[in-house]
Amino acid sequence: MKFVNNQHKMFRIRLLKYITQKQFINNVIPLYNNVNRLGCQSISNINAKQSLIQYEINAKEASATNKLENENLTEKEYLVRLKNDPDRFGPPQEKEIIDEGDVQEEKYFTEQPSPSQKLRTKQYADIIKGLIRQRKIKEAIDVVEVRMLKEDRVKPENYLYNLLLGACGRVGYTKKAFKMYNDMKKRGLKVTGGTYTALFNACANSPWLTDGLERATHLRNIMIEKGYEPNDTNYNAMIKAFGRCGDIATAFTLADEMCSKGFKIKDDTINFLLQACIADKDAGFRHALLVWRKLIKRKIFPSVHTYNLMLRCIRDCGLGDIEVTEDVINKILSDSNGLSKKHTESNGLKLLSHNNEISDQNFHKSEDVNLVTENSTDNSHQSESESTTIFPQETTIQTSTSSHIKDLRPNLMARIPHLGSLISLSEVKKPEERLLLVGGCRSFLENMKENNCAPDIKTFTQLLDNIPSTMASEKELLSFMKKFNVKPDIDFFNMLIKKRSMRFDYENAKAVVVSMMEQNYKPNLITYGVLALSCRSKEEAMELLDEMKLKSYHLNIQILGAMLRQACFQVNFGYVLKIMETCVEENVQPNKKFMSILDEFLKKCKKLLKPKELTKSQEKAFGILKARYKSWNQEIEIDESEDVHPWQQYREENDQDVRAYKWKDGTRFKPRHTSLFRKKTSTKHKKYK
Repeated sequence: MKFVNNQHKMFRIRLLKYITQKQFINNVIPLYNNVNRLGCQSISNINAKQSLIQYEINAKEASATNKLENENLTEKEYLVRLKNDPDRFGPPQEKEIIDEGDVQEEKYFTEQPSPSQKLRTKQYADIIKGLIRQRKIKEAIDVVEVRMLKEDRVKPENYLYNLLLGACGRVGYTKKAFKMYNDMKKRGLKVTGGTYTALFNACANSPWLTDGLERATHLRNIMIEKGYEPNDTNYNAMIKAFGRCGDIATAFTLADEMCSKGFKIKDDTINFLLQACIADKDAGFRHALLVWRKLIKRKIFPSVHTYNLMLRCIRDCGLGDIEVTEDVINKILSDSNGLSKKHTESNGLKLLSHNNEISDQNFHKSEDVNLVTENSTDNSHQSESESTTIFPQETTIQTSTSSHIKDLRPNLMARIPHLGSLISLSEVKKPEERLLLVGGCRSFLENMKENNCAPDIKTFTQLLDNIPSTMASEKELLSFMKKFNVKPDIDFFNMLIKKRSMRFDYENAKAVVVSMMEQNYKPNLITYGVLALSCRSKEEAMELLDEMKLKSYHLNIQILGAMLRQACFQVNFGYVLKIMETCVEENVQPNKKFMSILDEFLKKCKKLLKPKELTKSQEKAFGILKARYKSWNQEIEIDESEDVHPWQQYREENDQDVRAYKWKDGTRFKPRHTSLFRKKTSTKHKKYK
């Protein structure tokens, strides 16, 4: 049987040789014949070539037969080897190296966008504006950088870049704003005044003040090198940028430069100067008083925003050096005497004309000026056991005249400032004491009324932070709100609850919720957060958490942190343990602030163990807390979302559908109509009487 198989195998190999030889002769010999016809070669040469070819074929067949017989190759293996034989088919082909740049270039020329795919500039602008309104900054930037430049291959205009620069400026995306500004210059687009305004606005809203100040300084130097003359909007943007970033001297210098170039100082410029004053936490209130006097001298009508900024200065900023402040106030009083004699003199005084009076080095010592009334602490000593009703009966607001000063308190914001009955200036450290320097809450509202400014809810919310923390002062403020027809909102009530909780008046803090319900307001998540400050025991905390579950509010770490702070203050170990267990049960990730409060409490308790200030029951509870803290620390995950880069949200696509977003930056610039075609000058649509 084996012999038969070998014979069959040899027969197939010989047959294969014959077929290969026949194909080779039939294909190659005609080629030689054609060549010989063209070259007129002789028949003898053809016979010689045929014999040579036949010899080579026989030699290769013999070698192939020997290999098959020696190696016992199958027919399939022989065909594969024959195919890969380098002597038969020539040298191996080299792999082609593909250049990605060439592929992209070929794709760029072959795949041309259709004309219908390209839009007009207005259509692209409408798309960008719609995305900006939804706060989708990344998608708005991609309209220019991806769709226009790569897909549609349309050159964007500077108007579209200015739209994106304005959006980046409002959110403080400084790095991207300046990158797009450089792209504008590379593409040869015209840099307009709106471009510089948007860039300075980006510097003002930068999350890093040092970086914002460096970029603003560099941009201002570029403007000077190019010889660009800024307009009033550019000056306001520069004052805002340098003021917010802490360079108050440059902000006031720019205001002086504005005056020297003949620009009219308006309330917008005053507002930005007040923002610069707010940046100086040490002596910002003193600077704000000087700015206010310039406002009166130039007969500039303040707006509600101006008064709200003054309240911010009163709340956040101090007077600085006492001797410097005394000289400044003396200067204000001396200037007001001349103002009372001549009301019409406004000779373009510079805002820094009294720079020597502001600096701390060039002042001379003077007599002590007492700037706080003897009645300044009367409200703090009033009884707090009165009724807790939120809206008492209306009280009349007395109006003061320049000739007869009925109020004994000082008022440095009045048209003709006065000092009244005073005590030491060195005691002015709290916001309520600084508010007394401008006449208190009553005089402040009277000043607004004199300038035809109606206070809004933001004014009263900031006044709540500046008045003394007493029930009498709060009732007086609420009566003023009723007098001016200003309805309190949910944020005002939340601030009132927090103010009362911080002075440990927990019962009256909870009474605000009842008044809130009477005003048809429902408690929100912030309301429960400030109510958590009044939870002094575990039972009160659990009652508040149950109420939140009934109202379908999700528990967050801020509410638990407020409860933890109260539990640590009360040294209630059971309360602390319950908060820790709630974190695990409700799957709430504690943040770093929560962990720091807990760690400080444990360190404090360890120190109390040595002098044995804890009772035996407290020592036992502390041991249970320590043991549970080790295992609890392994069960929870610390939330590090606070460490996320502030620009990360603008580098990722936003899937949320935000249809109406109100920008937090309320100091948006008024539109400048540089063309008459943008104004509605036609009278055909007007209604005639």
